[in-house]
Amino acid sequence: MRKSDAAPRIEPRAHPVGRAIAVYGVVPADAAGRKFVVDGKRTVVVRWGNVGLVTGYVDPVEFSPGEIERRRTDRKWLRERARHHERVLERLGPEVSVLPAALLTAYEGPASLEEAVRKRGARWRTALRRVAGKSEYALHVFAGPHAPGEPEPYVLRVSARARREKRGAVREEAQEQSPVEAHVARLWDACVAAADDARRFDAPGLRGFALGAALLVDDAAAAELQLALSNLTSEGRELGVTVYLEGPRLPYTFG
Repeated sequence: MRKSDAAPRIEPRAHPVGRAIAVYGVVPADAAGRKFVVDGKRTVVVRWGNVGLVTGYVDPVEFSPGEIERRRTDRKWLRERARHHERVLERLGPEVSVLPAALLTAYEGPASLEEAVRKRGARWRTALRRVAGKSEYALHVFAGPHAPGEPEPYVLRVSARARREKRGAVREEAQEQSPVEAHVARLWDACVAAADDARRFDAPGLRGFALGAALLVDDAAAAELQLALSNLTSEGRELGVTVYLEGPRLPYTFG
């Protein structure tokens, strides 16, 4: 094996005894060394090879796999962790490219973190390059009377509900589409055309919800997306269709 192929080790540092390590995201290596406090908790960007890891120290019991699984139904706990996750990463943007990690990503200690980076580091670097210069937008489409849903962190109300769509797949049309259904389909097609990647998400129980789409958009193409949606939004008003575009945000859905 060539020397360059060997996985570099995480930079040596003193880790608090009895604390697990949370990873909030991956950033370029030149962002390493940054330290800041969010919600009274310290965050450190640690260099590993060609990337930096946005890390914090957490309770190993609270963030153990079994406890996380048990608490997934605790909406208050989950919202608090999701809001903290978002606040940490938003402290780094927009001047730094950020690849958000999945919510509640944590490791027992330096050894388990280093093992994970050894296995996934190349994939993280590739994904970080893929999202550089891009932002995430969320499209919320309603038909008829509607009310805002319960306020939740973005990673819970959009990213956690998003599902992959096969790009280029032929959409199966209903034998008879209503004017509203046809218009919503046009909105989705416009999103797919303007975005590098697009995923649908649902909003269970939300009155009038017709379409949710998470979009990964090149910053240079954002104006094109907004113009396309503006034209369709105007057309849809006569049908009672309301469109909201949220963003730009970090690419939470596409990490």
